Amino acid sequence: MAERDRAYHHGDLRSSLVEVAAAMISEGGTASVTMRAIGSRLGVSRGAPYRHFSDKTALLVAVAVEGFKRLNRRLGASDTGASPSSVEKLRRMGEQYVRFALEHPAHYRLMYGKEALARQDQPELREAAGALLENLVEVIRVHQQRGEIEGGDPRAHAYVAWSAVHGLASLLIEKQIDPNVDVDELIRQTTRTLLGGLRDRSPD
Repeated sequence: MAERDRAYHHGDLRSSLVEVAAAMISEGGTASVTMRAIGSRLGVSRGAPYRHFSDKTALLVAVAVEGFKRLNRRLGASDTGASPSSVEKLRRMGEQYVRFALEHPAHYRLMYGKEALARQDQPELREAAGALLENLVEVIRVHQQRGEIEGGDPRAHAYVAWSAVHGLASLLIEKQIDPNVDVDELIRQTTRTLLGGLRDRSPD
């Protein structure tokens, strides 16, 4: 092993490869990512990245999976300070989803965007994406049980909510919205409108 490779512990190099790949995607898209270029940036030998990832696709999968895990953790913590008897958690989840996309566009593009990876042959990727959706479905189901969201298929409601915040996130990170718009207010307005549409309208 080259001396420069020894500077990394096993887990450190893997994490660094994922982070550098994400940075390169932000700068030039997935086409800019090569195992050689990443190794060069980190100052390790050409063979060092291959000890953790068999090829570029495996590395990109890891970037996307890390994105799903980060987003899941963030959404899970989004109810801090919210009343347990309100739908504030769902609104905050929507806001945090969009903010995550703005802060981590490279991860987001590999997760859901124009450079998203096909999941059918990537079990780890399917599992990470599925866990995120299932958590949203469960939150909606809980609010339905409390009578705060209208009845019906909670998964269908989850897809509606997801579509709304994903649409806004994608438009923002691809710079398709007027740069003079107040982004914070637009995010709040989107989640308020979404929540209004999901509220239970059944007669008392």
